Amino acid sequence: RPYNLREVSNLRCLDPVRMDSLVALRGMIVRSSPIIPDLKVAHFSCCICGHDVQVTIDRGRIAEPPNCPQCKCRESYSLMHNRSIYADKQMVRLQETPDEVPAGQTPASVVTFCFDDLV
Repeated sequence: RPYNLREVSNLRCLDPVRMDSLVALRGMIVRSSPIIPDLKVAHFSCCICGHDVQVTIDRGRIAEPPNCPQCKCRESYSLMHNRSIYADKQMVRLQETPDEVPAGQTPASVVTFCFDDLV
């Protein structure tokens, strides 16, 4: 977990150039969601022969196996929720602190997502 970063940015100074990079922000949390299970590894089982396959989630997409290599049946897999691997996920809305808001303006806010041990 990173801490004591040299540069702490203001919410109003965020720009698309810093997308997918680590930034430190100063603000206050104004809303958070309940903890949501986030699917990481999907476990599929063939309904005909019981063959098991685990599929890693890629950019939020689940690539369900098209056919079973053992019984050669097409679209015979079903997702086994209790054998899949999940991570904790939480949506957090971060808002500018009152001392950073220019006079007469609405505070800027940003929605972030926290995963695993940051929840």
